[in-house]
Amino acid sequence: MTDQPVSGALRFEVLGPVRALRDGLPIDLGPAKQRAVLAVLLLSPGKPVPTHRIVDAVWGDEPPENGTNVVQKYVAGLRRVLDPDRSPRTSGELLTLTDGGYVLQVGALDTEDFRNRLARADAERRAGRLEEAARIAHSALDLWHGEALGGLTGPIFDSARTRLVEERANACELWADIELSRGGFAGLVSELSRLVQEFPLREGLRAQLMIALHRSGRQGEALAVFRDTREYLLDELGVEPGERLQETHRRILRNEPIPAAVIPAAAVPQPRQPESVAPYSPAPLPYPSAPPPHAMMPGLPFMPRRSGILWAEVILAAVLPLVTCSFGSWLYFAYAAYQRRSINHVLVACGYLAAVFAVLVLQFADPSAPEAEMISDAEAGAILLALLVIAVAAFHGAILACYPGDTRRARHQRDLARQYATFHPAAALQAGIGRPDLLRSFDDGGLVDLNHAPVQEIARVQGINPIEAHRIAVDRFENGPYRDPSDLVRRGLLRPKTLRRVAPWLICVPPVAPVRADTPDLP
Repeated sequence: MTDQPVSGALRFEVLGPVRALRDGLPIDLGPAKQRAVLAVLLLSPGKPVPTHRIVDAVWGDEPPENGTNVVQKYVAGLRRVLDPDRSPRTSGELLTLTDGGYVLQVGALDTEDFRNRLARADAERRAGRLEEAARIAHSALDLWHGEALGGLTGPIFDSARTRLVEERANACELWADIELSRGGFAGLVSELSRLVQEFPLREGLRAQLMIALHRSGRQGEALAVFRDTREYLLDELGVEPGERLQETHRRILRNEPIPAAVIPAAAVPQPRQPESVAPYSPAPLPYPSAPPPHAMMPGLPFMPRRSGILWAEVILAAVLPLVTCSFGSWLYFAYAAYQRRSINHVLVACGYLAAVFAVLVLQFADPSAPEAEMISDAEAGAILLALLVIAVAAFHGAILACYPGDTRRARHQRDLARQYATFHPAAALQAGIGRPDLLRSFDDGGLVDLNHAPVQEIARVQGINPIEAHRIAVDRFENGPYRDPSDLVRRGLLRPKTLRRVAPWLICVPPVAPVRADTPDLP
């Protein structure tokens, strides 16, 4: 006689909003923090997760005073909703506490199901059963029902989300490759066009779109895709398209047949082995489409992150309160708040706006003032306050403009550089992303690579002092490269609050093993 759990089969989902289902029906996971605790445990299924890591992931730089007790409370709440019929007679517990931390025994997890289906689809493709391979690959993509770990924020969740999105992009390329091998070109064009918009830096998807258009008899549109891709890469990153895109472009120009690309087996995420304790690492990219170092445009002007003073902005910030008679003194600070996304700048702009409102109130406080021959006390106060606002706002605005800080353009460039480094780590390393000490032909928004930047560049990051920068460099030498900036907290090098402040400027480009030369070294 077999034991059947009373509570029914459990399934967990993170490829979208975090959910738990029992026999196909969703379970109420309780408060948002409790759901976030479950998400942290699901990122390491079957492995112990220390309490401090849960606190760092869920609360970031604002941890509760009694973090251990709060985590215990939420874990108890998860036990009640996930395993309500647990009793001493059951064979084991779903969520247990070990010396290394909390362990969640996951029976069914959508990420593992996703990887298993992709592995089966790749096996079917290699066996020549393309229709079955396409069906399985499509069913794997159907497991996604929104943004992975939807609604959860923080460095740990963001890093996990980036890896899962990379796996999804690999899966899309596998599915498209199978469909191209089957000959379904017409229906594939619209879906590939949507995927190119979703993953603009995936050159493999752009090459597949060109192939689908070419085989559908739309050669002009296929060439237009290459032209648009080249302009996009040059404008945003200063690089030429990779070899695969260029070869596809040449074949289309010559009207030559383009064979279906072969995806290496390593590109397909493999199922999790229960006995393995190695941390998850992103799957390799399916296509060697990274631009080589010589593809960098030598004639492109150097565009570093703005570090000098833009005097036109300084003059505008100083003159604006004067020419508007104090009524526009808040405008530059509102612009600075929009550019820098800082709550402090928002409060400053609101303060100047309140001062302008006070000037208006004092000006019209006495209804008989316009008919009086003498200036009333209220009007005198309004004039003095307006002069004070003009002087303070002009000086404050000029000083603020001398320290440009962050901008929307810099954030956009950092996002692009991070995507490029995710999909093309070797090319990113050779191109110098995150290396402000090197002369480069593009702007990465001020990123600093923790794995390769020298100590003095790490120390220039606002919020990291020279002693901390030295410890970071020593630790990467002694304990290996950093996987993501959150390793600084896990290794005890920075506090979570400090990491939250400096994380937008940090990147971890993985080291690339040197290529061995074909000829031996000369003595």
